[in-house]
Amino acid sequence: MRKVSQAKSDSEIFGFRPLLETPKKRLDLNNLLMRAREEERRSKKLNLFIFSGATVVVLVFLMLISL
Repeated sequence: MRKVSQAKSDSEIFGFRPLLETPKKRLDLNNLLMRAREEERRSKKLNLFIFSGATVVVLVFLMLISL
């Protein structure tokens, strides 16, 4: 069991961060667009890693077959 001081918050466990530090009544469109761009960048980066890994696996497999 963990001590209370070692307990992780939702932001640490799930990567959640609040929209703004101080709550506003109106929704900030610029903030939402910025989050969408960040999510798209993360998605592209992850896809590149997956594609690179798959390519490496295929190349190693072909090299082993050619021996």
